[in-house]
Amino acid sequence: MQSMTGYGIVSHQSKDLILEFEIKSINSKFFDFYFKSNLDSIMLEKEIRNLVKKKMLRGKVEVTCNISKKVQQERKINKKEFINLFNEINSLMGKERISKEAILNNTFLLYDKSQKVSDNKIPKKTIIEITKNAVDKCIKSRFEEGKSIKRDLKKNINEISKSLKMIKKIEKKRVDKKRDKIESQIKKIKSISLDKGRLEQELFYFLDRIDINEEVIRLSKHISLFIETIQEKGALGKKINFISQEIGREINTLGAKCNDFEIQNLTIKMKSNLEKIKEESFNIL
Repeated sequence: MQSMTGYGIVSHQSKDLILEFEIKSINSKFFDFYFKSNLDSIMLEKEIRNLVKKKMLRGKVEVTCNISKKVQQERKINKKEFINLFNEINSLMGKERISKEAILNNTFLLYDKSQKVSDNKIPKKTIIEITKNAVDKCIKSRFEEGKSIKRDLKKNINEISKSLKMIKKIEKKRVDKKRDKIESQIKKIKSISLDKGRLEQELFYFLDRIDINEEVIRLSKHISLFIETIQEKGALGKKINFISQEIGREINTLGAKCNDFEIQNLTIKMKSNLEKIKEESFNIL
């Protein structure tokens, strides 16, 4: 399972240049790409976009690519030039004393002029390779985040499953109570002249209206499918979101059919667990 939240950064150094490539991603229904760089090439941006989209599929992805020159390395003083300059200054100034500060303030003349900063550009092939490495790092962090989401999903779906098992036990007792109550009421009205067919029809309608057996069966199946799905590989976010909606539909129907206090409390608890699942599912690839 892969989250849509991730981060990856890669740095590359050539002789004189530093390339830093940073990728941040967060959840989004689609693939949204944002590119910031001091590179001039528009074609390179398109190539990077296509590469990132192919690997990351979905999410709001922000890519920052910057090339900068290295901080100038410590320069070496040319000793020969230093001695020649020192002797020349002394001969020009004669007997006048020269302060150390005056000499040090002019040491820029003594640096080895052979050390120059090259402005060669980093090859396109290298930039693409660095992009791939940064994307791989970002995806790796998305998988790590995905593990955490998966744990939360398991925890909440297991809580829903436990609540459903408790509802099954309560429902059996509830049906028995309802049956006994109806039988008792029928015995009381035996002396009253009623249309038997109409009475059976009304009883059937009443029992069907309060029966939650179908909802319990469908909810059990949805829970099993959910547990199977979170073990799968690939992009699971949309599928998990769809199953969550189906689970919610059955919980709502179940709650509407029952006026039993215990079952109502359990459906409220299930809704709370389902809400947490839905929040997490929006961040799943």
